[in-house]
Amino acid sequence: MNLLKFVALILTGLILTQCGEKKTAQYYVQEGIEYSNQGHYDKAGESFLKAVEEDPKNIEGHYGLGGIYNLEKKYTDAEKAFKSAIQLDPTHYNAWYSLGYTYELMGKKEDSEKSYEKYRRLKGKMNSIMNKEKP
Repeated sequence: MNLLKFVALILTGLILTQCGEKKTAQYYVQEGIEYSNQGHYDKAGESFLKAVEEDPKNIEGHYGLGGIYNLEKKYTDAEKAFKSAIQLDPTHYNAWYSLGYTYELMGKKEDSEKSYEKYRRLKGKMNSIMNKEKP
């Protein structure tokens, strides 16, 4: 009988630890990407927001959130999200491109061109590095 109680206690402990397992920011980013790929943009936005709440320094969470905000025509929010991603990683050339696109949607042509230029420079540097590494 004591063995049965012990096994039940162990199983209960295992179940409770699984139920209480905390999801990471990276989990929410992946979830957001999956929802986006399925066309569930509301759910994707919620997931990216959870990623940023879980880890305010999660670059891909900010980047994904910016994309969702653009789809929702919330351009000011998209601008803030892309700027947050860039602040965390100034070499994130896709964030520079997306910021440029957001500015274009907002009618800010000069800001758009500056962001696109930064994107082109960073992308060119990355391509140069990648080409040098090939045998």
